[in-house]
Amino acid sequence: MRLLGPHPFPLFMNDIKRSKSESKLIITIILNLTISIIEIIGGVISGSLSLISDALHNLSDSASMFISLFSIRVTYREKSSRNTYGFKRAEIIAALINSLLLFITLAYIFFEAVQRLINPQEVNSIIMLPVAIIGLLGNFFSAVLLFKESQKSINLKSTFLHIVIDTISSVIVIAGGFIIHYTGWFYIDPILSLIVIMYVLKEGYAIFREVAHILMQGTPIDIDLSQIKSRLESISGVENIHHIHVWSLNENERFSEFHAFINCQTLNEMDQLRDQINRILKDEFQINHTTIQFEGEKCKITNI
Repeated sequence: MRLLGPHPFPLFMNDIKRSKSESKLIITIILNLTISIIEIIGGVISGSLSLISDALHNLSDSASMFISLFSIRVTYREKSSRNTYGFKRAEIIAALINSLLLFITLAYIFFEAVQRLINPQEVNSIIMLPVAIIGLLGNFFSAVLLFKESQKSINLKSTFLHIVIDTISSVIVIAGGFIIHYTGWFYIDPILSLIVIMYVLKEGYAIFREVAHILMQGTPIDIDLSQIKSRLESISGVENIHHIHVWSLNENERFSEFHAFINCQTLNEMDQLRDQINRILKDEFQINHTTIQFEGEKCKITNI
C-alpha cells in the first residue's frame, strides 16, 4: 500500500530533533540570564567596564536566543495559500535581527570604553576576577551544549557564535583582572573592551553579510553559474541554457530557474530531459527545487 503524503517516521524524527534544539536553547537562555545578572552586579560593585560589557553582551545573546527559539517554532509551521513557501525563512530573519542587536550592543560598549580611556576609573580586581570566572564557566558550558546544534542552521550558528565570543570575552576580562590586580593599571579595562569589540564586530559582520546575501536572493557562494550552464549544455538534446537564476530560501534549500533551448521530437523526450536536468542539479549542485522554461523550434506536441 502506498502512503499518501510524507512518511510519518521522518516527521517524527524531525520533531525529536527540533525538541532537542529547543530544550538546549531554553537551558542556555536561563544560564545566560543568570550569568548576565551576576556580571552586572559584579561589574557595578567592582567598577569594571569590561565585566559590564561582557554582561551586556550576554544579555544581547539572551535576546538573540529568544528570537532563535521563536523562529525555530515558526519555521515548522505548515505552508498555506498566503505563505506558499511556508515560514522557512524565519530563522534567516532571526539571524539578521541577532546581528543587528549585536551591533547596537557593540556601539554602546565602544562609547563607554572611550569614556573610560579619557577618564579612567578604579577597578576592584578582587570582585572582578571571581565574577569573570563564573561567567567563563557558564559560557563554556553553553558553548558545549549548543555545539552540535550550531551545525544545523545559520540561526543556531549565529547564537553559538555569540556564546563563543562571550567565552573569549570572559577570558580577556579575567586576564585584565590579573593585570589590574598586580599592576594597578586601570587603562587595561577599556582597552580590553575595545579588543573584544573588534573581534566580535569582525565575526558578527561575516554572519550579517551571509544572511543579507540570502535575503537578497544572491547566488550561493559555492555555486558557479557558468559551471551549471556548461554542465547542462553538455546533455544531449540541450542546445543552450540562459536566464539562469539560483538562490537560497534558507541555508538548506536552494532554488533555480532558467530557460533551456532544446532539440527534441516528443513530449516524452522533453520529460526525460527535465528529469535528467533535475537529477544533475540535485546531485552535483545541491539544488532542491527547479523551474525550467523549455524553448525550441523542433518540439512537436506528441506523446509516444
